[in-house]
Amino acid sequence: MKKIYSIFFLLMIIFVPSIAFANVLNKLNETGKFTKLNETLTKSGLNKDLESKGPFTVFAPLDDAFAAISAQTYYGLLREENKDKLANILGRHIFSKEITSSEIDGEIKLKAINGEEITIKKVNGIVYVNEAEVVTADIEASNGVIHFINRVLQPLN
Repeated sequence: MKKIYSIFFLLMIIFVPSIAFANVLNKLNETGKFTKLNETLTKSGLNKDLESKGPFTVFAPLDDAFAAISAQTYYGLLREENKDKLANILGRHIFSKEITSSEIDGEIKLKAINGEEITIKKVNGIVYVNEAEVVTADIEASNGVIHFINRVLQPLN
């Protein structure tokens, strides 16, 4: 019986830190719900930023959110010549500070890493980022927090 506990304890020491201390990018990869986001982060080069110390807040569009973008537009953005444009689009989803849903009371405006001012508000307990709804909030990572959203954020004119 002691051997079983020893093996279990050893496995916990090996695997729990990697799960508990995964960075934002690793957390996105673990869920399996962000293949399109991960592809675009890699193509834009922002994946390297999200592996750094942070802190970050990522409003992460689920794969379903990318369905609203035409395939032609999506694959066009993945071209090397559109790297800056893609980074700008994704940049409105990332903040250089940690923002949890409990910190949002009413409406706030914050600058995303691309320099755009983004509106974050809570209405009847639901958090919205520009026009997108946060469907899952406060997924903790070693270098920040992730919120799952139902749309790819568009600029507000």
